[in-house]
Parts: sequence; C-alpha cells; structure tokens
Amino acid sequence: MKKYLFLLFLISFSFSNSFGQNKKEQIEQLNYRVDSLVRILDSERSNIKQQKTALEQQIVDLNNSIIKLKAQALIDKSSLKTKDEAIVKAASEIAKLTAALKEKNDSLQIVLVKLEKLKPPVKIAPVTVVVDNKGPIKGVAIGTQVWMSTNLNVSTYRNGDVIPQVQDKDAWANLTTGAWCYYENDAKNGVKYGKLYNWYAVNDPRGLAPAGWHIPTDGEWTVLENSLGDDAGKKMKSTSGWESWTEDITCSNCKTWNAEYRRKKECNVCQDTRVNGKKTYSGNGTNSIGFTGLPGGIRGFYGNFFDVGNNGYWWHALEYNVKEAWSRILGNNNSDLYPNYFNTDEYYGLSVRCVRD
Repeated sequence: MKKYLFLLFLISFSFSNSFGQNKKEQIEQLNYRVDSLVRILDSERSNIKQQKTALEQQIVDLNNSIIKLKAQALIDKSSLKTKDEAIVKAASEIAKLTAALKEKNDSLQIVLVKLEKLKPPVKIAPVTVVVDNKGPIKGVAIGTQVWMSTNLNVSTYRNGDVIPQVQDKDAWANLTTGAWCYYENDAKNGVKYGKLYNWYAVNDPRGLAPAGWHIPTDGEWTVLENSLGDDAGKKMKSTSGWESWTEDITCSNCKTWNAEYRRKKECNVCQDTRVNGKKTYSGNGTNSIGFTGLPGGIRGFYGNFFDVGNNGYWWHALEYNVKEAWSRILGNNNSDLYPNYFNTDEYYGLSVRCVRD
C-alpha cells in the first residue's frame, strides 16, 4: 500500500508540474504511471489472496485438531482436562485467525474497489457498415466488439434465399424450417422492434446474419456483459418504451395490525414507519452504450404473442442441448442481462442482434 500511495503522489505531482509539456506527452506519461499503479495493486491483491488462503487452511487444520482431541478425550477420560485445555487453546487460535482473515478480506475488497476505479471506461463509438443488397447497417463499437444497434430485420438469408413470413398460428406451430413474423403480425411493430425469427432460421446453414456479421455466441454475450460491469442491462436498455413496474412496499409484519394494537406494539421490521402501499419504478434504461435494447416481446410455440414492453429476447448462435437453445433477456423490472433457454421444438420467435465478424 505504501507503493500505491507513493505512486499516487508522483502522478498528482507530475501532473501539476507538467504544464510545459504538450497534452500528448502528459497523457502518455499518465497512462504509463496508471498502468504501473494497476500492476502494483494487482500484485498486492494476489499477495492478499495468498495470505487469505493460508489463513483459511490454518483454520481448517485447527478445526480438525479439535475433532481429533475430542475423540481422544472420549477414549482416555483420564486426560480429559488436558484435552479440554488443548481444545480451548485451539479455539482461541481459531478466533485470532478468523479476525486476521477478516482483516485480509477487508484489505482485499479495498484493493478491488481501487482497481475498479482505475479501470479505463469502455470505449463506445457509433458505426455504420454498408452491406451489399442490405444497405447501411447501424452498429456501435463497445470495447473490442461491434454490435448492431437495432434488431435484425432481414427477410432473406445471406445467399439471397427468401425466409417466409408466417402469420397463421397453426402454421407457425407446425414449422420445421426457418420463418419470421412481426409482433402480433403488425408491420408497424417491425419498424420499431425488427422481426421475430424461429430457431430454424437462426440455425440455417445459409446464414441469417448479413455478410460480415454473425449471430453472437454465449461467450460474446458474456464479453459484452462483463465489459459493462454492474447494471449491464440498464446500460443496454433504451431510454423509452419499457413498461414501469410496481413493488408492494407495505410492511409485511404490521400490515394487518389494527390501530389500537399498533399503539401498544412496536414494529421491529419497519421501525414503526408503518409503510403502506406500493411504489412505481420506471422500466427504462440509460442506453449509455448505444445498444438501444428494446422490449420486443416474443412469439410462443402456439403462435401467441406476449411480453412486448416488458422483455426483450435475443437468440444465441449455439444450442444449449439437442432440443434447447440459449437466449439473452432484458427485463423492465431489473438491471441485468440474464441467460435463458427455449425449446427449439416448440418454435419460439425471438429477436436477433448480430455482432461484427
């Protein structure tokens, strides 16, 4: 930690005394020193983890010693007092080691927080890619990846073969080949949300994604999620179009008490604030990375539509198993991007986002 404080001093001192240098040189020097600081903190984090692991092992060993001593005491009652003293001593050592372990863990958390603050922000930039016969495709560069910033809305495979639109519920439920539809078969929804595709279209060897793009794998979704850190889903969701949601905030403990009983009895759950009612939250995100995730809903395997405004669903490129395929979901009532899978034999219709090759 002394190295860390000293390096912080050097960075601040150098910055305040470098007005004579041009901005490019200042930035290069600061980047070099921040990199050095990150390496020092990373090394310190590794050392603390090793110490923490060693302490945990000592606690396990001492607990094993206590078990053995108790077993020996049962066999040899004549040495019970000596064994009890050894047990008390071992328990005392465990208490000391547990306190030391907590201290190391607290130190580790401090280092991790400092490292997180030093981590450079994810680079974001709008991108427009022109694809033959598809026109311009809007995308956004997020870190090392380039994602489409709108849902896929094509009606042909990469080789030009037509993907049929299927509106009829029974026909949709009996498909064995690729197909697409608009939410509730309304073309206006296609302008906003793009098309919903069944798994056969996503998995067709002719390629659903335009040239230069592909359906993202689970690993690529994970890279995106990890690069965004906490509240990844909120950063991905659009700033409008998501339904609000309501939470019951009534105190679960005292909500059924009558007025007379409340006057006599204190509530240790709500601390007598007597919370009663519901609170409404916005389902919209910040769209701080330009992904513009929309709640385009889903088509079920019986051909019914649901969840528009509440959830957005996107296919993965790979199957979870022989009958199920992964997807990623954004919801109006949380800030996460979470995985799910759907039965490929039940012909769900989901949105598609592509990532640049």
